[in-house]
Amino acid sequence: MKLTSAIGRMVERHAVVILVIVAILSAFAAWSVSHISIVTTQDTFLSPESEAFRGHRAYEQAFGGDSMLILVPGSPLELATPDALQGFTELEANLKADPRIRSVVSPLTLLAGASAQAGLDLSDPGALLEAALADESLRTQLERFFRNNHALVMARFAGGLTIDEQSEVVRFIEDTVEAGPFASEAIIAGNPRMISDITSAILSGLIQTGVIAVVLMVLILFIAFPARWRLLSLPLVLVGVLWTFGIAAAVDVPLTLVTLAGLPVLIGLGVDFAIQFHNRYEEEMRRGQRAGEALVSAISHIGPTVGVAVAVMILGFMTLLISTIPAVKDFGVLLAIGAAVLYVVSLFVLNAFLYRFDRRPRMASTQATGDRPHTLLQRLLERDWLYLGTALPALARWSRRQAVWVVVVAVALAAFGFAIDRDLNVQADIEKLIPTDTPGVVALNQAREVVGSGIELPVLIEAPDVTAPAFLEWLAGFQADTVNSHPDIVGADSLISALGIQPGTPAPPADDVAAVLAQLPPEIRDGLLTGDRQKASVNFTMGDMEMDALNNLIDDLTAEANLPAGVTITTGGTGTLTARTVQAFTENRGLITGIGILVVLLGLLLIYRNWRRALIAVIPIVLVTGWSSALMWVAGIDLSPLTAVLGALVIAIGTEFTVLLLSRYWEERGKGVSHALAMEEAVTKVGRAITASALTVAAGFGALIASSFPALRDFGIVTVVDVVFALIVTLTVVPALVRWLDRDRPGLRPGGSPDKRQLETP
Repeated sequence: MKLTSAIGRMVERHAVVILVIVAILSAFAAWSVSHISIVTTQDTFLSPESEAFRGHRAYEQAFGGDSMLILVPGSPLELATPDALQGFTELEANLKADPRIRSVVSPLTLLAGASAQAGLDLSDPGALLEAALADESLRTQLERFFRNNHALVMARFAGGLTIDEQSEVVRFIEDTVEAGPFASEAIIAGNPRMISDITSAILSGLIQTGVIAVVLMVLILFIAFPARWRLLSLPLVLVGVLWTFGIAAAVDVPLTLVTLAGLPVLIGLGVDFAIQFHNRYEEEMRRGQRAGEALVSAISHIGPTVGVAVAVMILGFMTLLISTIPAVKDFGVLLAIGAAVLYVVSLFVLNAFLYRFDRRPRMASTQATGDRPHTLLQRLLERDWLYLGTALPALARWSRRQAVWVVVVAVALAAFGFAIDRDLNVQADIEKLIPTDTPGVVALNQAREVVGSGIELPVLIEAPDVTAPAFLEWLAGFQADTVNSHPDIVGADSLISALGIQPGTPAPPADDVAAVLAQLPPEIRDGLLTGDRQKASVNFTMGDMEMDALNNLIDDLTAEANLPAGVTITTGGTGTLTARTVQAFTENRGLITGIGILVVLLGLLLIYRNWRRALIAVIPIVLVTGWSSALMWVAGIDLSPLTAVLGALVIAIGTEFTVLLLSRYWEERGKGVSHALAMEEAVTKVGRAITASALTVAAGFGALIASSFPALRDFGIVTVVDVVFALIVTLTVVPALVRWLDRDRPGLRPGGSPDKRQLETP
């Protein structure tokens, strides 16, 4: 109390200095933010130390990155004309000119090889086709590049490209095809394009989400928070958000697609804190105090309370460090920094502004006397539209009278939610979490109709000599067994395919293998084995496979391989990264929620040194987690990777509501007021502010409902409802629990010491 009183007096005396310092710090923060860029490397979603990431990197170093597919409609005869071959020649040359493209393979690649072997000229396409079809190996390869009257051109990226760099290459390929003879009919598809479109849509949607969040908060502040200068918190919160990202940049918290999604969350939290300080200041002003007195009194009372709530909130956010996904850890750190910064902004900056506005006695006395606003607009804005002043105390009285039923129903609903939580469907299909009309998804579906597959799973196999007969015989059996035992696999490409080796048959001698490989075009040969012949690639292609099935396939490949001595196997490619990332998002959901509750409980025990008070604050939020699962089951909403962070967010934000209400309740109890009157007074004084805070936080998440991404939209819906649940449980279950668990004598402070202002015991 002494510290917060001193802070209040400092704000009163140095308000102008504080505002000048704010302007200077904001300029530095803006400079810092202007020098940061969005990190889009794959290691933001999967730890570089993970087996999946190491396998991905190893495959990229040996054979390059993902491929883009260009489908040109036409039969082999139609596309083997001189004009068409000239078009393929120009397309290949233009694509190969970019160093970010490792290789380009098309029908021309094989026909050029056939022309060299047969001594023919590319100007005689008919003879070239005849020569190519006469050679069994070339014919097999050529069939790979003609599917359902489409020619396939495969552009493989260089390894180690970031998501941004891949997006640039995708745009380069699109521009190159657009400028060529196949522009009007070609289909350009692949995982890099889909990821590029998703990234662009998320970034462009963030601006829309932020604007919607601010608009919703303006409406809520007008309706649910009838105080003077009610919109003051919004510009100040934007300052706090600017500081947050500036500090995050200074301490090397990367700016990723996940941390950017924290923008509407931070705006909601900032307005939440500001409302609490603003509400208490207005309450002190209505008591007839002068601006300076009201400022010091408000900060003395609400500063520690919100401080406790922020400390608990930070603990909740930091439980995201349990996640194995670097971006989720960074998200937790960013929110923790933001909560602390936004608290400081409310404590110092908001109060400095409020004091400066009210520093003239005439203004203060006018507002304190409760003069009615004169204009129609003012009367409309000051009206208590939600009738919270009478409804909330009545709700608290009802909850206390019906305490048994309130708790029984709340616990029953939570128990139902916990029971069916394990039955919730986990939506792990990445394409069902994004808009179906995304150009990259549309193109990928079109490509599937032509080639019959969509997801690629490249496998890196290392051995002393991948051309040795014994190894090739094992590889033929491994490839055939994998395809036969997994119906989702529609094809495989490897040395076995190029050499025409059948499972169970002897492999050709080493000299014959070397001869066949020498006849293959270098672009194809280099995609099958490395120059030192110690690494080989097997590329499995799947149909419409969900991520959980792909994870099972990856596990089966290593478990069922029966590797010979000296042979190792690992999967790579974006398919592996995506599957393992989705798995990492979902597998620790329950653990994060459980540890979050435990950490918050221990933090409150440390602060309050009273187990009953800690339980009263935490139990309602435990109930909300159960209610959330029940809601998702009833509404048919699937779990998604985003729900991995939902538990930590609800725990952190929900506990703030209970802490704020209980702190005011204990303040009233410290005056010697009875249980019932203390709770009613607490709900009357801070209930409106808590309601406005909950609605503004919900607005921050609610902006996500406008997203075109199903995953973000469902996440927004569930989070908004969970925040509302947290408000409901605070206003109903907390009064009921207090009736049973608060056994402190009136006149005791939260820490247990007597209050000098103690009144007579009721």
